[in-house]
Amino acid sequence: MSYDQPGQPSKRWQSFVDERPIFSLFLVGVIATQLGTYFGYVFPAFGLPVLPWPLYNGILGTTIADGFNGAIATEGAFTVTSDAFFVGHSLHFVNGIVFAVLWGILFREDVPIKSNILKGLLYGVIMTIISAGILVPYAYVPEQGYGLFLFDGPDGWKLPFGILLWHLIYGLFLGMLWNPKDEEVAAA
Repeated sequence: MSYDQPGQPSKRWQSFVDERPIFSLFLVGVIATQLGTYFGYVFPAFGLPVLPWPLYNGILGTTIADGFNGAIATEGAFTVTSDAFFVGHSLHFVNGIVFAVLWGILFREDVPIKSNILKGLLYGVIMTIISAGILVPYAYVPEQGYGLFLFDGPDGWKLPFGILLWHLIYGLFLGMLWNPKDEEVAAA
């Protein structure tokens, strides 16, 4: 395989991935998480709801204050503490790294699809099902009237579509950036 072809990784990056597969997978997890997070914050520019995953993780991950984790009621509005901000971003990026490692070690090799990018996108769809089917309605916004997969919420189809798009962006970058050579090819 020539690395000088369009659409192929540079020789330097491919060598880095091949020589340090776990470290490079951690790095790709950070990159994919950052890019997905950026797009989640700018979704309103495209008519979709904002997806502030670090904020939600921070609210869940900090101590209970005024009945909400990490949120303090201030005259009808909620402000998030600096602890919730730090904890939320830390948890969010740890999640991104852990799910990237799970993709690289457990998922990627066992999927009978040739394209690494398609494998990443499929992984994003699976993560969407978990996120929109369980995490958001039962952990992030429990007892707020959201039904399974969030179609009953105030945003209708836009929130589940935004969650799908977010995870497809994450999966796209996993598939594009982390594709170590097969051991059989490397040995030849």
